[in-house]
Amino acid sequence: MGLRIAALNHLLNQHPAVRAELAQHAGRRIGISLPPFDLAGVVTSDGWLAACEGEPEARLRLKHGVALAQLSGQEPAMGDIVLEGDTELAANVGRIVRQLQWDATEDLSRVVGDVAAHRVQGWVRGLFGIKGEIGGRLLETWVEHLREEAPLLAKKTDVEAFVSAVDTLREDADRLQKHLTLLEARAANLRQP
Repeated sequence: MGLRIAALNHLLNQHPAVRAELAQHAGRRIGISLPPFDLAGVVTSDGWLAACEGEPEARLRLKHGVALAQLSGQEPAMGDIVLEGDTELAANVGRIVRQLQWDATEDLSRVVGDVAAHRVQGWVRGLFGIKGEIGGRLLETWVEHLREEAPLLAKKTDVEAFVSAVDTLREDADRLQKHLTLLEARAANLRQP
């Protein structure tokens, strides 16, 4: 758990404004899950995350679509994020965490220096060039396909609409059955002399 908290704190270190926002929730226990990774801790007054005992007050359960959306530069779908516990706290933490992006060039510059880090960054961009751009577009298309055209799970709104349609159909069938019973009774009365 300590390594995961350290990784999140490293990202927070690259974003002082985000850390200041997180500090507003000092003393609150939060959890973030993106299988197979699970992270939980308490927010410090400086906006860091520290290990703690007990269950988180709020937890964000992220589906892999969130990671794919982040890689492709898209906003994650609401169905890819499940808020548990104190939903207001979870929503605020989710908004804050969404602002975090790893600055790999900054980390590399600490090892090899600024000039070399920028050269490596340029080399990597050049290496991927058009292939990287095509790969990015394919990833965006794949994410959209998984969400819209071949969803693995039904969206909550779709399930609610289906259940509502089934209820309406059942009520209509009940009314039709009562109407048929009434018509059959009238027909039986007309046949009797």
